Amino acid sequence: MVTKYSNQSRLKVALLVFTCACFWGLSFYATKVALAAGINEIELLSLRWAIGAIAFVFMTIIGAVKVNIKGKSIRAAIYVAMFQPCFYSIFETWGIGLLTTSESSLFIATIPLMVLITGKIFYKKSFSRRTGISIFIALLGVSTCIVFADGFSFKGKFFGYLIISVAVLLGALYCHASAHASETFSPMEMTLVMTVSGAAFFNAANLAMGGRFAWASLADADFKVILAVIFLGICCSCICYIIFNYVLSVMNAASASNLISNSTTAIGFLSGVVLAGDSFGFYTIIGLMMTIGGIWLASMEEPTNKSDII
Repeated sequence: MVTKYSNQSRLKVALLVFTCACFWGLSFYATKVALAAGINEIELLSLRWAIGAIAFVFMTIIGAVKVNIKGKSIRAAIYVAMFQPCFYSIFETWGIGLLTTSESSLFIATIPLMVLITGKIFYKKSFSRRTGISIFIALLGVSTCIVFADGFSFKGKFFGYLIISVAVLLGALYCHASAHASETFSPMEMTLVMTVSGAAFFNAANLAMGGRFAWASLADADFKVILAVIFLGICCSCICYIIFNYVLSVMNAASASNLISNSTTAIGFLSGVVLAGDSFGFYTIIGLMMTIGGIWLASMEEPTNKSDII
């Protein structure tokens, strides 16, 4: 968690998490809009990360963002970018295309649990019982919102679940890698490497696969699709990762992932209700209350009692 978790730092983290959750929560809908318009997954990722890289480099040039990677080993940052955006984005976008927005949100919400599991298995990291309970409560709340919705079904979508599950694993490994790299790189420096790496990787992959120049896919697109792609590039691939890398640098990886992932899923579900006409009922209120409760519990300072550590 935050080393010195004052009321001011708590408020700062809360505002940043809320902003990130709003943008990423809307990203499921924006991705669906772009894919429905005929832009394939690799073209969309090429556009998204190219726009994100251009926006970030522009902010760096005008001095709005300060970075200094001179003399630093870039290997750790490249390692982070390999997980996210390069591999994670492929499986997430692919999975969203195969599943409904609600189903995708439910699976993505399990990333905090995967962070705990992989942290314990691969990195020998401990966590408090309260952290585990808070993540479980938040996940249960998200599940309540989605599973009890009208028309929800897991039937006949095994391949989609497999693809999105790989995204969950990669997302968890990214959290650990970013937390480690934050010892050397600032959140701004990490985001610079991620956006530029993502733009280079996906545009090269798109051309290697015989795809058309990614920007050509916007030539005949309507304003709604163009706006969705720009939103994904600037807000979701640039601003959100600045925030996420910052939160990972000052908090326990599992708790940080819990705060953002479940907040994102809750807002994503609400955006589905408002924008896409998804069902809404009493179960939604109960589920959101559980999610918010779990997130609040995770935001509290970690206990120091050794008997509470797993």
